[in-house]
Amino acid sequence: MALSVIIILSCISCYSLVIFLISSGIRKCEISPDVGENHPLKVSVIIPFRNEAKNLPLLVHDLLAQSYPKGLYEVIFVDDHSDDGSGTVMDSLASGIPGFSCLRLVPGRSGKKAGLYHGIQHASHSRLIQVDADCRLGRQFIASHMAFLEKHPSDLVAGLLISSKEKGGFLEMFERLDLLSLAGTGAGSFGMGRPMMCSGANLSYSRELYMETRSFDPVESTESGDDMFLMIGARKLKRTIKFNTAIEACVETSPAHSLRALLAQRIRWGAKSTRYGMADIQVLAILVALTNLTVLLMPLWVFFFSGEWPWLAGAWIVKSLADFVLLYRISGLSHQRRGLLWFIPVSLAYYPVFLMTLVGILLGRTRWKRNG
Repeated sequence: MALSVIIILSCISCYSLVIFLISSGIRKCEISPDVGENHPLKVSVIIPFRNEAKNLPLLVHDLLAQSYPKGLYEVIFVDDHSDDGSGTVMDSLASGIPGFSCLRLVPGRSGKKAGLYHGIQHASHSRLIQVDADCRLGRQFIASHMAFLEKHPSDLVAGLLISSKEKGGFLEMFERLDLLSLAGTGAGSFGMGRPMMCSGANLSYSRELYMETRSFDPVESTESGDDMFLMIGARKLKRTIKFNTAIEACVETSPAHSLRALLAQRIRWGAKSTRYGMADIQVLAILVALTNLTVLLMPLWVFFFSGEWPWLAGAWIVKSLADFVLLYRISGLSHQRRGLLWFIPVSLAYYPVFLMTLVGILLGRTRWKRNG
C-alpha cells in the first residue's frame, strides 16, 4: 500500500475515532432536574444587539412568558449603535416592564464584547445568562438553567443552540444539521471533560468568572469569540464547566437566508480559532480541516490509487458513519431527528461549503456582523 494512501487512511481514521468518542461524551452530560420547582437564585440576562428591530419584539415576548418568578430575574439589553431604529423599539418595549432595561454603548465603544461588558457592569446579580437578540426562547429557558445550576453548581454552563423550523428548503436543512454537529461536538466534549466548543447565544456563568477570564480574551484583535475565550479562560483557571442538554434550556436561531450569509457567519466563527491557545482545540480544528479536504479530494485519490479504492471508499464510509452517529445522538436531545433524512445530500454539499469557508478564512475576509 502506498505511503500516501496510508496517510489518507490514518487521517480519516483519527478523525472518525475522535468523533465517535465525542458522540459517547454526549451521554455523559449531566441531566437537568425538574424545572417545575421554584428556585431562589437570582439572575441577570444580558442581551447585546445591533440592528435587530424585527427580532426584539419576539425575544421580549419570550422573556415575558418565562415560567421563572419575575422578581428573580432582570433583563438588560445593550444597543450597539443600531441604525435601524432598534434602540427606539427596545426603549418602547422595555418601558413600564419591571426588571427590563435598555442601555447604549458610548461613542468609541462597539462590538458584541463591548456590549456584554457594559451590560454586565450594570447587572444587579452575580449570576448571568447570555443570549443573542436574534434567538427564540422556550418559557422554561431561565428555569432550566437555574434548576441545573442548583443541582450541578458550576462556574459556566453551556446550552444547546439549534436552527428553528421555517420553510424547510435545502439551505435550511443544511444549516440545521451543521448547527447540530457543532452542538453535538460541544456537548460531547463537555461530557468528556475537555470542553472544546460552546455558543455565546446560550451561556450561563458567574460575574466573577467573566471578570477573571478577561485576560484570556484578545479583545483588541478579535471582535467575536466572547464565548470561546470565556470557556477557554475557565478551563485554564480550572473552573467547573458543565453542559445543560435539556430541551427546555435550548435556544433557537433563525437559519441564514442565503449561502453568502451562511458563509460569512462560518468564516467569522472559524477565523478566531488561531488565537485560542489551547492545544487540543487547535489540534481538533486542524484534524477536521485535513479530513474534510482529504474527503473532498477523494475522487482524485481514487484516480491515482485505483488499486486501493476499496480502502478509500471504506474510510469515507466510516467517516460518514461517525458524523451520522454524532448527529443521531444530539438530534434526539433537540427533537430534530427528522432532519437526518437529509444527511446524505447535506454531507455531500458540506465539503465544498467547507472549502469556501476555509478560503475565506485564509484570505482574511472576516468582519463582525452588522445586524446582531
